[in-house]
Amino acid sequence: MAEMKTAAAAAGGLVTALAFGGMFAVAKSAFVHVDPFHLTLARFALGSAIFVLALLAVEGRAALRTDGRLLRLWGLGSLGFAAFNLLTYVGLQSTPAPTASLIMAAMPAITVIVMWTRTGKRPTGVTLGLVLLALTGVAMVLGNGNPLAVFTGGIGAGGLVILAGVIGWVVYTTGAAGFPSFSVLRYTALTSVLGTLTIAAVTLTAGFAGWIPTPSAADYAAGWWQILYMAVPATAVAILAFNHATRTLGPANGVLFINLVPLTAFAIEAVRGHRPTAAELAGVALTLAAVIANNLYGRRAAGRAPAAAPTGKTLTTAA
Repeated sequence: MAEMKTAAAAAGGLVTALAFGGMFAVAKSAFVHVDPFHLTLARFALGSAIFVLALLAVEGRAALRTDGRLLRLWGLGSLGFAAFNLLTYVGLQSTPAPTASLIMAAMPAITVIVMWTRTGKRPTGVTLGLVLLALTGVAMVLGNGNPLAVFTGGIGAGGLVILAGVIGWVVYTTGAAGFPSFSVLRYTALTSVLGTLTIAAVTLTAGFAGWIPTPSAADYAAGWWQILYMAVPATAVAILAFNHATRTLGPANGVLFINLVPLTAFAIEAVRGHRPTAAELAGVALTLAAVIANNLYGRRAAGRAPAAAPTGKTLTTAA
């Protein structure tokens, strides 16, 4: 039974990677018709509706309660849905889709740092070294072979904006551990709705102030299939599957599936005619190698832990 549950979570993580991998190219093509802010709002208005309907069908109206934790859920939803997606789409306007997808490969490294901050438990020197190596790989892609370009301003601001959004997503997904009594569906639905309210507030304010254009009905109609893709496969399916994988496999293992995102994105762009540079390929290889090595090291360390435990004591692990 446990093996089947793990396999289902792994399958969900794979689905997320494939859906997210196509998300960047699809979103970028939609910008011709709908700006990033209104695209994000349309995506999550529809996606949140799907989550809520699923929650009502599975758990009933009682599951819509926040149990006195409205502000925390709203904060996490704003980070995971509003900050991550708005910043990603804004950065994507000046960043190639494959590069944007690779920035997401920094999630495992960022997760290590966030968990260190949250729990106070310092990672091993090996883990920190591999995290630095993974981030160096991402920096190589952003700097076209020169990782120091991140610090000298040799890259566009778009990549750094996307990275800030990724940090928000990591805080959101790891924050689910603070709601053990909530099902994955309930946590996802409530945070999605609350995050969408933040997206709506930001979008309507920016539109009213004249900072962004207001799409017409014809614009939405022209980008209907991109909006549908973003709302269903890349939101309703992918986010729920990812939160399930994270809850079942743990944050450090669940987030590893994100490293398949750049591979999917690069494959899609290759089919469309994009040829990655040697620096991009080197950065991809370095990032993935570091993440895989860190995962293998973590599994090996976990396998040795029970043997090192004092007699009469039980080791517990956080989900």
